[in-house]
Amino acid sequence: MLHGSPSRVSRPARSTSGQSATRRRRADGSPAAGQHRQTPPPRTAVLSGAGALALPRAAVLPVSPQRAAQFLTKSLATLIVLGVTGMIAFLIVADERRGVAAEASTNPVGVLDTRAGDPVPLTLQEVFPDPAEVHPPGGGPTYRITMTHIDSDCRIATYGTLGSLLADQGCSQVVRASLTAPYGDYQVTTGLFNLSDGTGAAALDEGLRHLVETGDGSFAAMAAGEPGADPTTPPASQVGWHSQGHYLLYCVITRPGGAVVPNDDPNAARINSDLVDGYLGAAVLGRRGQTG
Repeated sequence: MLHGSPSRVSRPARSTSGQSATRRRRADGSPAAGQHRQTPPPRTAVLSGAGALALPRAAVLPVSPQRAAQFLTKSLATLIVLGVTGMIAFLIVADERRGVAAEASTNPVGVLDTRAGDPVPLTLQEVFPDPAEVHPPGGGPTYRITMTHIDSDCRIATYGTLGSLLADQGCSQVVRASLTAPYGDYQVTTGLFNLSDGTGAAALDEGLRHLVETGDGSFAAMAAGEPGADPTTPPASQVGWHSQGHYLLYCVITRPGGAVVPNDDPNAARINSDLVDGYLGAAVLGRRGQTG
């Protein structure tokens, strides 16, 4: 019984004639006429803290091999049907999620195609909300910020003919920061230029490789202690860039001591991926595209 009360057990009553049930059995052990076999008491299972719970005795019936095989076959068929149904449901949900993700990834590009459709200027707070560190998406190591800068004169972040090409594309501002990378203390300048439209940004993106390789122009590293660049000593650095909407994103990577950064430098590749593709592209412009 529940609530801790003791279980009650029924006992066979004695006959009124004083004879016990044992004495009333026949000599062969079978019950006397009119007497029935005593039903065994129910099985009990003891539950902790709940007394004894009466469970009926289970009936055991022999099962033929044919019935066992049929039962097994039906069970397997049911499992197969459930598995196929579950897989179809999973694929449907996955396809819907891919559709949502694809829509989310293409919407920002449409929003940011032109400055006319994205008229609010960038701010330092928007691009670098943490004035001390940059946190790339994915939870990787952080980059320490040494200086941030915003300017309406895009030439200040370039050298050579790149400045005039940016002016031709209606560049209205540049937002950038000087950073120390978590890989080998590489020094990095990264930022983005605000151009008139995506067509001009893409054209400049395509033509920049020739400009950089010939040395006719490139992105400038931020000079220590001031927001400009040192025009007399172009850095022996590696630069990375790409356009996204009407913005041109870039970084300049320099090794400690001013040593040349080779094209196959794995640290430089990681830095470019963290900052240009991940932070500026996916995080900063991703947010702007969703709210624009």
